[in-house]
Amino acid sequence: MIQIGLKLRFQDSYDMAVAAGVVQYARKKSDWQVRGQGPWFFSLDMEELSSCDALIARIEDDEQALFYASLGIPVVDIAGSSSLKLFCQVRNDDYQTGVSAGSYLKDLGSKQMAWCGVDQVHWARERFIGFLSSTSIRADQVESFSRPLAWWRQLYERSEELEAWLAGLKKPVSIFCCNDLSAMKVELACQRLAIKIPEQVMVLGVDNETLLCELASPSISSIQPDCRQIGYQASAMLDAILSSKISGIHIQRIAPGKVTERESTRFAQYEDEHITQALRLIKAEAVRGLCAKDVADQAGICRRALEMRFRKYRNRSIWEEITHEKLEQACLMLMQSELSVDSVREACGFGSIHRFYNLFKRAYGCTPTAYRMQLQP
Repeated sequence: MIQIGLKLRFQDSYDMAVAAGVVQYARKKSDWQVRGQGPWFFSLDMEELSSCDALIARIEDDEQALFYASLGIPVVDIAGSSSLKLFCQVRNDDYQTGVSAGSYLKDLGSKQMAWCGVDQVHWARERFIGFLSSTSIRADQVESFSRPLAWWRQLYERSEELEAWLAGLKKPVSIFCCNDLSAMKVELACQRLAIKIPEQVMVLGVDNETLLCELASPSISSIQPDCRQIGYQASAMLDAILSSKISGIHIQRIAPGKVTERESTRFAQYEDEHITQALRLIKAEAVRGLCAKDVADQAGICRRALEMRFRKYRNRSIWEEITHEKLEQACLMLMQSELSVDSVREACGFGSIHRFYNLFKRAYGCTPTAYRMQLQP
């Protein structure tokens, strides 16, 4: 029996979802026995690592990387935090995560952008570079605040430095936080300063740690890495190493999912107040039978004039904007729930399943069923 070690902390949903992907792959391997911490696995303390034939690990720093290298067994890293290129990696596409963040905030009309990062880790740096790329902003034009990961983990410890930085930002501003931990600490600091979220500061995180994001007030919007796929593909890569199908260092990046939008970014910051009011209504009410006339009435402008402004600022009609928002909500439900496609269609306000399928395929190039299947490893 081949002993596969799974060295994760199991303290967040990232690790739990990665483990689910590993287990899904391991079911196909009758000669694999997965060992790891927690009630689901065999024991795996530091002494017992030596009995493993291979390892999937979340390697956080160079010290850990050197230790795992000393074991002399195949290792696949699912973090990408170490500067030492000692192992094959299957990890989140952090550059694309940054691109997604910048594109999303730009789509909300954000002009002022800021960044909260973690010092000296590759994944944070790549997210920042992707963010700059999608916003066409130079690094010296973005207000930045960065500290070591251990500093951010002191979640409820007050920081005069962070508060001074937030107070000095030109507002309104959108802050891309490199993970949900930093997003939560930023929100807590804003609360102490009586800075309004999202009216003055919009906050976007990464990892979609559901409990943390939902418990925050206001709730935090976040980009969801495809952790289950990371675990599955890490297992596949380890299998290929063990069977001598590949050799050398290979890095596979897994594209992140969509932004899970919550209260911290459910806003719009366009200079045109009519567009801003209209978009806020669409975000709040699109799935509840909203029509173009309702939007124009709320924006306090005639429909024809509003349609012209939508074409100018959004490059689509009011109806197309409403449909876009409904389809985005449908995508999130397909990813995050086990509801039937027809139930998703109904919840998102589409009248017929045929119409839903046609609009969805036009927007995303596949049917809702195919879209959901693509999310599975």
